[in-house]
Amino acid sequence: MAVARLAAVAAWVPYRSWGWAAAPVGPHRGLGALLALIPQRAPRWLPACRQKTSLSFLNRPDLPNLAYKKLKGKSPGIIFIPGYLSYMNGTKALAIEEFCKSLGHACIRFDYSGVGSSDGNSEESTLGKWRKDVLSIIDDLADGPQILVGSSLGGWLMLHAAIARPEKVVALIGVATAADTLVTKFNQLSVEDSGRKNCISLHSA
Repeated sequence: MAVARLAAVAAWVPYRSWGWAAAPVGPHRGLGALLALIPQRAPRWLPACRQKTSLSFLNRPDLPNLAYKKLKGKSPGIIFIPGYLSYMNGTKALAIEEFCKSLGHACIRFDYSGVGSSDGNSEESTLGKWRKDVLSIIDDLADGPQILVGSSLGGWLMLHAAIARPEKVVALIGVATAADTLVTKFNQLSVEDSGRKNCISLHSA
């Protein structure tokens, strides 16, 4: 099953301010084990198991509107951050949502600007702009503490978001996080390429 495979490769990093010990991850540990360790901030309930998420849009006056789907549930919530040009309807995103439904936890999945159902032009996208997308989701849609699940390039954006919003992010789960690959590729660019408008942006635009 997709969730079982995902749990087997996931790794999470708690924040010091919460004082939790790191949990080893293996075939029998993962997101479920992490959620079990986190103190509940709401009574256990399971109505979310049969909920259906509908397409919504986050309106941003000076930035492209973001398409998202939000599943209501208990805290902490889960935000899935997809990989490069990946959609919120991908296999991993749907598996995460189904897993959250089974436990009654809140979940948000979304499309980056210029990708999928969101507004914007993918040819004008940079990591800086997508970083702002992730922060918009955290700031404007997420309720309470959140666990970020970043896949591939989304793992790099997950790390940036966690640094920018330490008060809201309680744990990280990286799925084939592409941070090392991204930095290597960036360092291999020539001086001319690194200064171009459409080059990879490591920081906020």
